[in-house]
Amino acid sequence: MTVKRKMVVTIEYVLKNEKDQVIDSSEKNGPLTYLHGFKNIIQGLEEALEGKKQGDSFTASVPPEKAYGKRDENMVFSVPAENFKDTGSPEIKAGMEFETVINDTPYILTVLEVNGDKVLVDANHPLAGKPLFFDVKVKEIRDSYSDELAQGFPLKK
Repeated sequence: MTVKRKMVVTIEYVLKNEKDQVIDSSEKNGPLTYLHGFKNIIQGLEEALEGKKQGDSFTASVPPEKAYGKRDENMVFSVPAENFKDTGSPEIKAGMEFETVINDTPYILTVLEVNGDKVLVDANHPLAGKPLFFDVKVKEIRDSYSDELAQGFPLKK
């Protein structure tokens, strides 16, 4: 059985940046199970998995365009500090992250700078503009169930 659209795939992975530093891994979070071909993982990794077999191990280099996209400087903007009054944080500091919704799209805002009553935030994904490097092992491949296809992701075990 090979990885192709409509298959449920389980992988173990290590994600590294261009400096070979580990950013994330399945060792920390457990194996990742996803429905292939439904945009449940980044495009470049999904493309690299296409046609692989259970037990295959490989590395994949994913450019920003096929990961979290290029950085968009229009996504860096100032907001009034009062917008953070209901966050539960007594003091807003650079480096803090907050979830928000802009035009029905969820974003994580990273605080870059606090200047009086203005807060400079970055709504780009933290990995936007960066190439990603994966070490992957395909643990399991199975046919999907009809309800998984209908919902677009695998059932929880």
